[in-house]
Amino acid sequence: MAINTFNKTSKAKKSRGLFAKYIETAKLRRAEKELLKLDDRMLADIGVSRSDVHGKVWGQF
Repeated sequence: MAINTFNKTSKAKKSRGLFAKYIETAKLRRAEKELLKLDDRMLADIGVSRSDVHGKVWGQF
C-alpha cells in the first residue's frame, strides 16, 4: 500500500513540475513580447538593444 501511495505522490509532483515549467515559460514569452513592443529609445534607456532582448529574457547573454 505504501508503494502505491509513493507512486501517486511522485506522479503528482512531476505533473506540478511540468505545470510550473509551462507557467514560467509563458511568463518569459510574455516578458519578451512586452520588451519588443518598446521603441529603441526606451530599450536604450534600460540598457538593452533590440537584438539582446531574447538573450536577456531567456538568460543567454
